[in-house]
Amino acid sequence: MTDAARLRITLADIDPAPWREVDVPLSMTLKSLHDTIQAAFLWFNCHLWEFGIGGRRYGLSMDDDWGGDKVYDASVARLGRLRKMDGQRFLYTYDFGDNWEHEIVVISLFEMETGMRLPRLVDGQWRTPPENVGGPSGFKSFLEAMSDTTHEDHEYMCDWYGKDFDPNDFELEIVQIQLKRLANQRRKKR
Repeated sequence: MTDAARLRITLADIDPAPWREVDVPLSMTLKSLHDTIQAAFLWFNCHLWEFGIGGRRYGLSMDDDWGGDKVYDASVARLGRLRKMDGQRFLYTYDFGDNWEHEIVVISLFEMETGMRLPRLVDGQWRTPPENVGGPSGFKSFLEAMSDTTHEDHEYMCDWYGKDFDPNDFELEIVQIQLKRLANQRRKKR
């Protein structure tokens, strides 16, 4: 019986597009997948988010009096439904202001080995944009300013970000530590 999935998560509207491949248990909730994506992309989980899967929206449980389409509670929706989605795609949006859209592809489904701790990073490339940079267009401006010491906004962006930014370094070790922390938390809950 398949009880895990390999997902490829790609940040849209950026070239080159940062991506991560992660293995996750199908027993996890969409809220836990959100936490996994936050860790894999080194986001800080300080904005609203939602998944779009099969014509339904999943996110935080909120008051239905806001109007609009129903948003299903991601903390109770499990990834088990991905068993029917091998090779399929769905959407994850983070920060409705910057509107970071991530395309998620179900690469494969597999049986977890005994003792396997998930989620875990399989692969990835490119560093993700900093929080609150202003979406894809803001990130493009940020990269231009950070890479050109003569750019009029270089000093401001360096002060704002607070450290060097290498778009080629996706900070593998930090991502692995974050995902290992999540895997250990899942193990303790069992």
